[in-house]
Amino acid sequence: MSCRTVCFRGVRHSKTCWIFVNPFSFAQRTVLHSRFSTIHVESTKDEKDSTPKVEKYAYGKTGFERRNKEAEGLFYLKTVHLPDQLERNLKQYFKKFPKKVVENDGRKLARHLKNRGRPTDQTWQKYRESRRQRNLQAETEVNPEDILKLELQERGSIFDNKTDEVSDGEEDEFDDQTESMNHRYQQEIKGDIGETDTTETSLRTGINDDENDLGGEDNTKQNVKTMKKPKRAEYKVVRYNKRESTAYAASRIPSSYGATLRVFHEMTRREPDFKPETMLDFGSGTGMALWAAHQKWGDSIREYQCVDVSQDMIDLARYLLKGEKGSEDSLHIPRVYFKRFLPVSNLITYDVVVASYALSEIPKTSLRQMAVRSLWGKTKDFLVIIEHGNSEGFEITSDARSLVLKEGGCTSLEGDTSGNQEQEFLDPLAEKMDEGFVFSPCPHDVECARSDPETRDHPCNFEQRVQLAFCQKNTRLKKFGFHTERFSYIVLRKGERDVTEKQWPRVLQPIRLRSRHVICKLCCSSGDLEQKILTKKKDGDIYKCARHLAKWGDLLPDPEDRQRPVKSKLNRVKEVSSY
Repeated sequence: MSCRTVCFRGVRHSKTCWIFVNPFSFAQRTVLHSRFSTIHVESTKDEKDSTPKVEKYAYGKTGFERRNKEAEGLFYLKTVHLPDQLERNLKQYFKKFPKKVVENDGRKLARHLKNRGRPTDQTWQKYRESRRQRNLQAETEVNPEDILKLELQERGSIFDNKTDEVSDGEEDEFDDQTESMNHRYQQEIKGDIGETDTTETSLRTGINDDENDLGGEDNTKQNVKTMKKPKRAEYKVVRYNKRESTAYAASRIPSSYGATLRVFHEMTRREPDFKPETMLDFGSGTGMALWAAHQKWGDSIREYQCVDVSQDMIDLARYLLKGEKGSEDSLHIPRVYFKRFLPVSNLITYDVVVASYALSEIPKTSLRQMAVRSLWGKTKDFLVIIEHGNSEGFEITSDARSLVLKEGGCTSLEGDTSGNQEQEFLDPLAEKMDEGFVFSPCPHDVECARSDPETRDHPCNFEQRVQLAFCQKNTRLKKFGFHTERFSYIVLRKGERDVTEKQWPRVLQPIRLRSRHVICKLCCSSGDLEQKILTKKKDGDIYKCARHLAKWGDLLPDPEDRQRPVKSKLNRVKEVSSY
């Protein structure tokens, strides 16, 4: 069957579209389409060269090139695994302890660190339900004293017709009688005395009838659990001894390493020429920040200064660096120094200062503000703060952001800092803070739209997949093979923001994929949260990137002054008329 036969057969069976093929006009390639009644003429080679080509973001200028997953603004990392040397040293360390004990301690500590012992939403819900049941019971419950008073009034009403005056002796006698009956009634309820006369028997019988009418409220009262009101300001501080340090290593090492590596990865992608030489890790713990920094910057860092108040944590971090038989001079990462307290003086500064999951260990807001002021004074270029992705972690990073942008706007330092010897490393004498701006994740320096807890829809957090921790390998996460760590972070940089820098919006939640369009929740440079719809027709330059490449936490190349490249009906009419 020839090609021409196939063409004629297709024309014969088609009802919606007629195609006319002219074998002598292939150079011009004129195509008629009855559905739109328009004529599209292919442009010549000279016209193609003169036409400006629109950049297809991450797909080249024509849009047919291979996806560029390393394009600017994309910071997504696949499942993060620990370095081989760290994994081997960690396995050797866990062999010293019973496996079941370490797993149980790790799960218990991980649950505690999510809310720091504070009452969760479920705890408040249980308290409200308990209070509601107690209120209902109080409304329907009959007071025995009211019943006794009513009975006495009914008995005394037959003497009202005799006289209206009562002598003092009769009044005292009446009060004594009332008191004695009340006393006998209370004893009878407790079961101390039996049935003595018909009056008391009928009284008790009436109360039993009332109890039967109420449906056995005494049994309901016993079933209602009395729950105390949770304390909002409750904060349980963890003292990291050897057992607590081991539990932390069994539950938090992959999550801490993965979140820190994700933030450092964005810094290296956006500033490829930045090569730090010194680094300060405040609240170093197991030392995951220095492992992540060594992974990204390598040997360019000539000094790692780790500060942690727990000596057992420091010993654990040293063990993970040198291994079982290593010595102090044979550390896997050289030039690492440990201290228990932060130096008070700000004369020595560091290129990168990191506080990874450290500020949440400080119980009071005033102490955290003092810590941020001290760390900002010791910062030469970047200050990185990483916390848990819950409301508390976001509020800690948001407070640090507001404090730095206001240049020392610490209005109140409440709380008693005396008597706490572990906070001596803080610098309460810092007066003025250097100027800085938000490097990441915010594309602006105005007030955060999610700073108000009553109006925000969700805390600003992000996700990173990491390998399973030691205490998670025998849980339901085993079938998935990874754990999703949700974290909040803020990267502050000293100096002034570059006006010429591209201020692309940040993707604040997973992009919702729909037919021929996607829905993005973005944090724009104006400080507002916007929900934008990118269609395949009107946003062809970035639509494919948003649909196939951009992830939660990436920067989307959609500036506010961008013109949407789409053909209008007027241009189409001009093409037809020119033809």
